[in-house]
Amino acid sequence: MRVGHFSCANVTRVVPTRISPSFECVEILTGGKLFFEVNGERKLFGRGAVFWHSAGEDTICETDAGDPYRCIVFHFRISGGPRPGPRVSIWDSADAAVEFASECHKAFHAGNADMEALSDYAYSTIRWKSSKQSSPVEIAFPEPLKRALGYIQEHYASPIDPEHIAEKSNLSRPYLFSLFREHMKTTPYHYILRQRIDKAKLLLSGGLTPIKEIAHLCGFESLEVFYRQFKKETCLTPADYRKKYSAYPESWNRICLLGKRLEK
Repeated sequence: MRVGHFSCANVTRVVPTRISPSFECVEILTGGKLFFEVNGERKLFGRGAVFWHSAGEDTICETDAGDPYRCIVFHFRISGGPRPGPRVSIWDSADAAVEFASECHKAFHAGNADMEALSDYAYSTIRWKSSKQSSPVEIAFPEPLKRALGYIQEHYASPIDPEHIAEKSNLSRPYLFSLFREHMKTTPYHYILRQRIDKAKLLLSGGLTPIKEIAHLCGFESLEVFYRQFKKETCLTPADYRKKYSAYPESWNRICLLGKRLEK
C-alpha cells in the first residue's frame, strides 16, 4: 500500500491516471469541488466523497478552478477479482472520512508503522464504509427521492405514513411509491419499518431502556404492534433479541432476575 496527498492546481481538469492491473486506487476528498459522472449524469462532489478505482479505470480529474479539489490517495496491490465496493460512495460523515484518511496518511509517513497491519486496516475500513449495507450511495438517487428519504430519517419515530411523506416532499403518492419501487426495491411502508426496527435493535443491545419505552421511542403505536413487527422481521422477540445481543448478557440476566425479585 502507498498513501499520498494531492492538491489540484487552479484548473478545470488534470490528466487522469489509469489504474494498472493488480492495483486499486481510492481517493478521498479532503476539500474543494469535484465533478464526476455517476450513472451517466455529471455530479458535483465535495469534502468526504470517496472514489474507488479498479484496473483500467481513470482517477478523478475534473474540478472547479475557483475551488480545486484536494484528496488523500491510497494505492493497493490486489490479487484480482472485482472491486468489493461501489465506484463512488458517501460515508455517514464527511468529517469521519477525512479523519480516517488523514490518520492513515500520517501513519504511513511516520516511518514506524506496521505496514501490513495499516494496509489491512485501511482496505477493510474502506470496504466496510463504502459498502451498500453500511452507507447506501444516495448520490445517484433522484432529488425527489432524496427529499423523501431525508424526511423519513428525521421523522420515522413519529406517526408518519406515505401520504404524509409525499405531501412533505412535494410528491404525489403514486410517484413516491414508483420511486421506492425503482430505486429502493421496497415500499415506503417497509422502509419506515426498517428504520424503526434498526433503531430498536441498537437500543435493545446497548442499554437498559425498558422495552415499552423503546417501542415508543421507535415510533410503534403500541407494545403489541412492536412485538409482532419485530418478531416478523428478526424471528426473535425484543426480549430474546436483548438477551442474545446484549454486550454483557450475563449481567443482563442478573439485572432481570433482580427486577423480578424487587417486583415481589
